[in-house]
Amino acid sequence: MSLAAPHLIDWAITGKCNLTCQHCRGMREGELSTMRALSLVDEIAELKPGWVIIEGGEPLMRDDLFEILGQFQQADIPVYLITNSMLLTDRILSVLKNMAVKLMISIDGANAQTYEAVRNGADFGRATYWTGECARSGLLEAINFTVLKSNYKEIPAFFELAASLGVKKVNLIGLKPCHHYKRELLNPSEYLEAIQMTCRGSRETAVDFFFDEPFFQAAVKKYQLLPPKSASAAGILAPSTSACIFGEYLFIEPDGTVKPCSFSPMSIDTVNGTSLVDIWRHMNTAAFFKRIKSPATRHGHCSNCGYLDDCKGCRSRTYALTGDWFGSDPCCPLTLD
Repeated sequence: MSLAAPHLIDWAITGKCNLTCQHCRGMREGELSTMRALSLVDEIAELKPGWVIIEGGEPLMRDDLFEILGQFQQADIPVYLITNSMLLTDRILSVLKNMAVKLMISIDGANAQTYEAVRNGADFGRATYWTGECARSGLLEAINFTVLKSNYKEIPAFFELAASLGVKKVNLIGLKPCHHYKRELLNPSEYLEAIQMTCRGSRETAVDFFFDEPFFQAAVKKYQLLPPKSASAAGILAPSTSACIFGEYLFIEPDGTVKPCSFSPMSIDTVNGTSLVDIWRHMNTAAFFKRIKSPATRHGHCSNCGYLDDCKGCRSRTYALTGDWFGSDPCCPLTLD
């Protein structure tokens, strides 16, 4: 039986970070050795994912980062690197451009007060400066905005900020399980408001976007929001589907632990002793993952939703809030009627 390729592989290459962020999911201690990291690149290449995300922590804090990125370049795998931008320099930009790496810079606020409250230790002026430099150089794929209760009202202003910096696309990322999870998590009404503001902000600024929530496209259809065509999801999620892709890609922790989703509490195996190809093969054959990929296994509000195939509900969030892998997403705005 031929093995389907993962949509993408998301690799948190280091747990080291120069900031302390409110929405950080936390990182496992320990890192793969350079030798194991380079051999892991070869295993990733064997799986032929659509692309690879390199993140952290702050990936620029890993000393052998460029050696690992060079291995990806040789394997001809598209790479998107997520950074908080605090460590960027002209030399780093030059190296990354030569390696054809695209950057995504995380900016979780439309002004210094909000941004620096969310990202303790960060500097808004430095973040916006390097965002503009990356946009002008053609290195920038997008800026990322994690949607929180404390910042979502700034979505219209965030689009204006993006436009002023020459940014062509923003990624709005729904909050997933972290330390202050329930305090900052939007409820269904707030999520609908955030989606409405996103569609309006994009129309008014001509800045494209991707909203990383499986219920986004379903909400657009149900509430007839008629946004402009949202951006390709490259670098964040799969452009071939708007639904949750739990178990259809791989997330690798800094210590080599492999998960079926970046925010899943469930671990599958570790690359310290098992090849990534064998881990992926197991995920493609295990009964649990076959069940979770099927919309027919959902219950609660999801089971009667006309948009279930478009969405399937965020599995990691649903489990974090309900303890049920197959329940309905408590944050879904489609439950409002």
